[in-house]
Amino acid sequence: MNFETLEFEELDRIRNRLMILGGVVILIFSLLASRLWYLQIIEGQKYTKFSQGNRIRLVPEPALRGIIYDRNGVILAENRPAYQLHLIREDTPDLEITLGNVSQALSLSYPALKEKIVENHGLAQFKPIILEEDLDYEKAMYLETFQDDFPGVSIVVQPRRFYPYNNLAAHLIGYVGIVQEDWKELPEEKRSSSQIVGHSGIELLENDRMIGLDGGWQAEVDHMGRELQVLGKPVPSVPGENISLNLDIRLQKVATEAMQGESGAVIVMNPKTGEILALASFPDFDPNLFSGGIDQKSWNSLLANPEHPLENKAIQGLYAPGSIFKVVTAYAGLDLGVLTPETERVCNGYYFIKGRSDPFKCWKEGGHGRVKLIDAIKGSCNVYFYNAGMSVGVDAIHKYASLFGLGKLTGVGLQNEKAGLIPNTKWKKRIFNEPWYLGETPSTAIGQGFITTTPLQVINMINILANDGMWMPPRIFKEQEGVRPEQIPLKKKYLSLIREGMVAVVNSEGGTAKKVQFEEFTVAGKTATSQVISNETLETLDDEAKSSKIFQNHAWFVAFGPAEDPEISVLALVEHGGGGSKAAAPVVRKILSYYIDNIYKPKNEQTLNNHIDSKNLNFSERLQIAFN
Repeated sequence: MNFETLEFEELDRIRNRLMILGGVVILIFSLLASRLWYLQIIEGQKYTKFSQGNRIRLVPEPALRGIIYDRNGVILAENRPAYQLHLIREDTPDLEITLGNVSQALSLSYPALKEKIVENHGLAQFKPIILEEDLDYEKAMYLETFQDDFPGVSIVVQPRRFYPYNNLAAHLIGYVGIVQEDWKELPEEKRSSSQIVGHSGIELLENDRMIGLDGGWQAEVDHMGRELQVLGKPVPSVPGENISLNLDIRLQKVATEAMQGESGAVIVMNPKTGEILALASFPDFDPNLFSGGIDQKSWNSLLANPEHPLENKAIQGLYAPGSIFKVVTAYAGLDLGVLTPETERVCNGYYFIKGRSDPFKCWKEGGHGRVKLIDAIKGSCNVYFYNAGMSVGVDAIHKYASLFGLGKLTGVGLQNEKAGLIPNTKWKKRIFNEPWYLGETPSTAIGQGFITTTPLQVINMINILANDGMWMPPRIFKEQEGVRPEQIPLKKKYLSLIREGMVAVVNSEGGTAKKVQFEEFTVAGKTATSQVISNETLETLDDEAKSSKIFQNHAWFVAFGPAEDPEISVLALVEHGGGGSKAAAPVVRKILSYYIDNIYKPKNEQTLNNHIDSKNLNFSERLQIAFN
């Protein structure tokens, strides 16, 4: 171009265009420089972390969950290693080939592995995807040995809850599961260990105590995800607290074996201390099924079981207590003066009340004849207690039943305990808007009708009776604070009379539980049969229906001993077992027999041996032993 021929105005336009262009270039470079400054200075730390994520892995060390022990230090719930199969996509050059190799080498379903990848497609590339939760030890060791053949795949050991006794005490110990919703609300140092939380029983009740504090470390890894070195100082995890129970796994095992094939509940306690030595509900379940997340088939099977294996019948099952309740009616009659030890009634098998054509029946056809209080308890005479109940009335029965702890929670602390029901006139009016009819009292007096109780309430009532009116709150833990013992305002002379009747049940001719008698260990007990349907309804059924198990009565037996100084009480409830002496008493006998042979006698023999040995020592040696 010949600039000499250009006019002045055209040169001026070109100069302006060059200045604008230069300004635009300067502006663009200024924006780029400012963006670079922002990324490096303002966001530098953030992107440094992102870049380090490509070569540095945070390796968490979940805290071990606290261990649960029985009273003798036997482990009931602990932690075992679970071998998780992890895959990090960023470290996997060819995902399809790697998944195929893993599937073939470890005999895992390729479509299932692929599904895991799809489910986690939104996860960052450098974060691990769990392909298998609990790999067999042999498979885990194979992959560790030949890890070079599986780039991006690794084995991570995680703690998994383990119950070495499987079904034993499952309802008391409870089970754990994988948390879903509230995990993100926990502090970061508890998140890994808190992904496994208690869902029932002690595992839920003491969950916060048993969760520990997580640890971990930063590790540098190579392009295949293999750890090269630890960066910085690892932070050790802190295990959760251990829990010790009053449970004796030996008695729990005997109780479970004694109830083999039956549904119901068994409870063993020390009436002097309130310690729960065994607590079982049947049918039971294996809590190990839940440790890694229960499969749908097993879950559906538990839910569909008509005998409700997930229900803790010891504290949630509601049943008419039957003849065991006669101890309440007996005490009410004694305290109100309508009964004395010499009060006599004639039982011919029937009891009529005015306005009712059908009689109330005694369980013994033909009746018991003339009976006094002790014999009435011994033979469980219905007619005797029909008379007593009618004399004291339903409101008095309600009052004394409440003193014995019925109709309210026991305070054991377990989840979803039920209070049961002891009716009175006010309750009937409030619920049905009807008055209490006299014809409803005889059934109430013998523990039928509207009355419902849990097995724990019943043994709690008998403990009060055995312990001369001193209520010892049921205690699960060896070190337990909370509700304190209470002296119930019950007269000891009347409690003593009722205990005498219960001793006769087991140890005298005509007693309903003679099969539970022991020579050197005096047992006091009470049988009961709890109706499932009324006699009137039963009569409408055909013979086949009558013989069906679901229409058979529930069987109860409760006992304590030695009667003169009780240190053990045992209750058995056998659902649809028929009579208490037939189905429940043998269960209690097996438990007491084991206790006497393996716990009671050895303890007393050791005490005797210590006493004999000390006689051979001189005074100073005996004095030293006494103060050690």
